[in-house]
Amino acid sequence: MKGKDNISSNNEPYKEKLKSYANTLYWNETLREDSYKSKLDMKEFKKTYDLDLTWLDQFGPDEVETRQRLLFELTKVIWA
Repeated sequence: MKGKDNISSNNEPYKEKLKSYANTLYWNETLREDSYKSKLDMKEFKKTYDLDLTWLDQFGPDEVETRQRLLFELTKVIWA
C-alpha cells in the first residue's frame, strides 16, 4: 500500500489489513480470497504463467517464504 494508507493499517492484525488491500495493487489483492472470484484478468494471468497465486488467511514465516518464491516467479515473467 502507498503512503498514509499503509501507515493507517500498520498496527492492524493481518485479517484486518486484508480489508485495506481491496482495490489496491494486484500484488496486495492476491492475498485476498475474494479477489479471485471477480478478477478475470488475474485468473488468466495465473493460468497463462502457471503461477501459484493464492490467497493467504494468515501471514507468518512460511507465508513470507511463499510470497518471496512467487515474487521470484513474477520477475521471471516480467523479464522474459
